[in-house]
Amino acid sequence: MLDTQSNNKRIAKNTAFLYFRMALTMFIGLFSVRIVLNALGEEDYGIYNVIGGVVTMLAFLNNSLSSATQRFLSFELGKGNKKELHSIFSNSMTLYIGICVILLVLAEILGLWFVNNKLVIPNERIVAANWIYQFSIISFLCTILSSPFNAVIIAREKMGVYAYVSIAESLLKLALIYSILVLGGDKLIIYGFFMMLVSVLVFVFYMFYCLMKFEETKYRYVFDKNKIREIGSFAGWGIWGALSNIFKGQGINILLNIFFGPMVNASRGIAYQVEGAVNTLVQNFYTAMRPQLIKSYAANETEEMFKLLNISTRLGYYMMFLVSLIFLYKTPLIFSIWLEKIPQYSITFTRLALISQLFIVLANPLMTAIHATGKVAKYQFLSGCIFMLVLPFSYFILKWDYNSFWPFIVLIVSSLLYWILTIERCYKLINLSLRNYFVMVFRLFLVSLILLLGAQLLYRWGTDGWLDFIVLCFYTLVVGIMAILFIDCSKSERIMIKELILSKFHK
Repeated sequence: MLDTQSNNKRIAKNTAFLYFRMALTMFIGLFSVRIVLNALGEEDYGIYNVIGGVVTMLAFLNNSLSSATQRFLSFELGKGNKKELHSIFSNSMTLYIGICVILLVLAEILGLWFVNNKLVIPNERIVAANWIYQFSIISFLCTILSSPFNAVIIAREKMGVYAYVSIAESLLKLALIYSILVLGGDKLIIYGFFMMLVSVLVFVFYMFYCLMKFEETKYRYVFDKNKIREIGSFAGWGIWGALSNIFKGQGINILLNIFFGPMVNASRGIAYQVEGAVNTLVQNFYTAMRPQLIKSYAANETEEMFKLLNISTRLGYYMMFLVSLIFLYKTPLIFSIWLEKIPQYSITFTRLALISQLFIVLANPLMTAIHATGKVAKYQFLSGCIFMLVLPFSYFILKWDYNSFWPFIVLIVSSLLYWILTIERCYKLINLSLRNYFVMVFRLFLVSLILLLGAQLLYRWGTDGWLDFIVLCFYTLVVGIMAILFIDCSKSERIMIKELILSKFHK
C-alpha cells in the first residue's frame, strides 16, 4: 500500500519547487523576448523563430523520450524493484544514442536542403540562417541525450534540482542576451551561438549531477534486445507523438513563412512564448503528479490513481483557464507593457493558441494514465495522425482563403479531437467511468461559462486601461474561487478546504 498522506506531501513539495522555478523563469523568459526582439529586429527574430524554433519544439521530443524512460523507472520504483534501474537507464541511453545518429544524418541532408531551398529567407541572411540551423542541431543532440538523466531526476522526484537549474539557465540566457546589445558582429548568429552554449552547459550539469547522485546513471554499453524492444516500443510511439507535435507546431511556422514571410513568423513566435509560459503553470503541476500516478498504477492502487486523475484534471484546467481568461480580454494592454513594438498578428495568434491549449490541458492527466499502462501504441498512432493532419489541412485552407489565422483554427479542432481520443482510450484501458468524468467536465465548463459571461460584461462596459485590468484580475480571482468552491467542489472538499485554512490560522 502506498502511503497516501506522504505521497500528497511529496507532490505538494515538488509542486512548490516547480512553481518557484516557473515564476522566475516565466518572468525572465518573457522579459528576454522584449530584449531579443529589440536587439534582432522583427525580420531576424522571425528567421530565428522559424529555424531556431526547432529547438523549442524539440521540448516535445525531450518530454516524450524522458517520459518513456521515466515510466519504466517509476514503475520499478513503485514495485520496489531497484535492481532493474541500471539496466533501464543504460539500455535507454544506448537507444537514444542510436536515435541521435539517425536524426543527425537526416538533419544534415534533408533539413539543410529544406532551409536553403524552401524557406522564405532574404538572400543577405542565408549565411546567418545556416549558422542558426547548425547551432540548433547541436542543441537538439543535447536535448535527446539529456532525456535519460531528466527521467531519473523526475522518477526520483528531485524537483528542487529541476527548479534551481531552470532558474540558473534563465538567468544565464538573460545575461547573454544583454551582452548581444553591446557586442559587434551579426547579432542573429551571436544569439544562436549563445542559446546553443546554454543547452550544452545544462546537459553537462544534469549528466554530472546524476553521475554523482544516482548509481543507476553510470552508463555502460548494454544492448538487451528484450529491454531495448520494450523501451523502444514505448519510446517509439512516444517519438511518433512528439514528432507529430513538432510537425504541427513547426509546420505551422513553416507554412506561415512560405505564405507570408518572416514578419508573420515573429507574430507566431510571440504567441508561442505566451502559450508556453501559461502552459508552464499546468505542466509544473503535472510533472510533480506524474510519478505518483504511475507508481499508484504499478502498486494496483486504482482508487488513489483515479483521485489523482480527478484532482489534476480540475486543478490543471482551472489554472490554465483563469490565466487565459485575463490574456483573452487584456492581450493588447499586456503586450503594450511587455513589448516596445507589437508584431501585427501576435494578439490574435496568442488568443487562438491559448484556446487550443485548454483542450490539451484536459487531455494531459488522462495521457499520463495511458502511459502508466504501457499500452500506448494505438493511442500514440491515432493522436499522432490527428496532429500530423494539421499541416496538410492548413495548407489547403490557406490556398483557398489567404488568411494567416486559419492554421490556428485547425489547431483548435485538432486539440478537441485529441482530447476526445484520450477519453476513449482511458475508457478502454483503465475502465474510466465516462459518467463521472463528464459530470466533472460539465462542472468545469459551467464555471468557465459563468466567468466568461461576467468578463464579457466587464469588457463591454469598460475601457482598455489599467483600472479595468485590475478589476478583471480581481473578478477572475474572487468570483473564480467562489464558483469553483460552490459549483465544482463537493461538500466534503469544501469542509476539507475550510479545515485546512483554519489550521493555518491556528498555528
